[in-house]
Amino acid sequence: MFTLRDRRTGDLFDRWSDLGEKRRRLLDRSWAGVFRNHLLGALPADALCRHLDDRLGRPSKDLHVVIGVLLLQQLHDLTDAQAVEALAFNMAWHYALDVRSDADCYFCEKTLRNYRRLFIEQGFDEVLFRALTDRLVQAFSVDTSRQRMDSTALRSAMRTMTRLGIVVQTISKFARELERHHPDFYEQIGQEVVRRYVDREGDGAFAHTAPSVSKRRLGEAGQDLLSLAFQFRETSAGKLPSFLILERVLRDQFEIVDADCGPQDKPTAIVREPKDVPCDTVGNPADPDASYNAHKGHGYVAQIVETYCEDDGQEEREEEIATTPDLITHVAVHKMTVHDGHRLPDALNDLRARSLTPTVMLADSHYGSSDNMALTHQRDIDLVAPARPAKGACRGQLTLEDFVLDETGLVVLCPNEVKPISTSAATAKLQARFDLSICRQCPYMQQCPVQAAKRDGQFARFQYTPERAANQKRRLYERSEAFLKLYRWRAGIEATMSRLKHQMKLASLRVRGMSRMRYVVNLRALGLNIRRSAAIGA
Repeated sequence: MFTLRDRRTGDLFDRWSDLGEKRRRLLDRSWAGVFRNHLLGALPADALCRHLDDRLGRPSKDLHVVIGVLLLQQLHDLTDAQAVEALAFNMAWHYALDVRSDADCYFCEKTLRNYRRLFIEQGFDEVLFRALTDRLVQAFSVDTSRQRMDSTALRSAMRTMTRLGIVVQTISKFARELERHHPDFYEQIGQEVVRRYVDREGDGAFAHTAPSVSKRRLGEAGQDLLSLAFQFRETSAGKLPSFLILERVLRDQFEIVDADCGPQDKPTAIVREPKDVPCDTVGNPADPDASYNAHKGHGYVAQIVETYCEDDGQEEREEEIATTPDLITHVAVHKMTVHDGHRLPDALNDLRARSLTPTVMLADSHYGSSDNMALTHQRDIDLVAPARPAKGACRGQLTLEDFVLDETGLVVLCPNEVKPISTSAATAKLQARFDLSICRQCPYMQQCPVQAAKRDGQFARFQYTPERAANQKRRLYERSEAFLKLYRWRAGIEATMSRLKHQMKLASLRVRGMSRMRYVVNLRALGLNIRRSAAIGA
């Protein structure tokens, strides 16, 4: 049975009058005052009520206090024991949560875990972030017309493992879970496998493998992995989560070759080359949801969108700047294998559904694809993001940006200031023809995309697409003062990423799994919004 206290009706007597004027003012100017005055009444307790009976069962804790404790635990990066202690003795927590009885001052750690599990399963963390962030936007009159977007890599509580370590830990995890849930099947595992992978004792145990022989031992471990997969695939043990991880590791790390020498021969697990292992493979059986990126490593990616103010210390805007915090308006956690540019439409859809659509969106080149530019143009959003560098420019070659084009995208002059003999335009291609004899005498011949050294005849042709011509104009505009003056505000989001990782402790998380990562990132981003609002209010 759920419990909801009436927080709309005021108290006849002020419970906090004995604090004194100075101490009360300190509380009102802190995060506790922001939470009590602006967020406590906006907590989405109704969403939690639907999962509790209104008449049957033992009365629950006040749901406003329940949701508040879960949020404040992430705001301060506390363990369950520390959160229970803070609720019992911390005056700032009592003030923020408007605790009115001793019954609401005590939480059992198991109760806290049960409510957190319900939050994670139902995705209430996303509901809470959206509801309270929208409330802060209204309370502090935040201008959402200018926003910026970036991503950051996050790592769960898992260690980096070698390929051999992944296979060994996978077999060990499956054997231990099999022993707990299906003891009869566990007895069917050979004692040699248990000794090498579970007990890890004696000769041949993989815990004693030297790096010089790890490649050979990986093939042996793969064969054991294949034997376990064939042995339990058609049994009830095949439905265990650890067995699904085992099958996934076997599929990603090894190639199964069927033996065709005789009916008694068994398939063989051949170790895949490192380049053939997919990025979405299991990097650690403790967190199978994590994925790999060659640039960022193992873990997850968090997409962050926040508001910003263009402040240069102008006197006429000092009052406005002092009362407007920069708030995170959108958070999304996904795998490392998803490109940043593919997440921009989801962010814009979320902001539009909450009436927070910006008119200007700043982002780096990963978000500046042609599709995203077209999408934002349709929605009347000015996406300020540089185009990716041309492929030839990275190799020191001349590109279309070094040519002079007219308004229709046709070449007027080459980098050596030579006019083309003729130009033509079609639906799929634009073309410029140059005198081959002149091109072969050009000092830029080896760097030029015309490639005169490889041509025969009288003319050298240079072909490119209309989209490429449009990108040429875009890249030239990115060198202008107008673009640089507007785009320089994008760098401010890097400070937000730093505060999330170090002040809100996202750089040292204690959770694993996609759902738990989303829970923590959403609530800690909301916690940073509360801290920023308190700083502005102070």
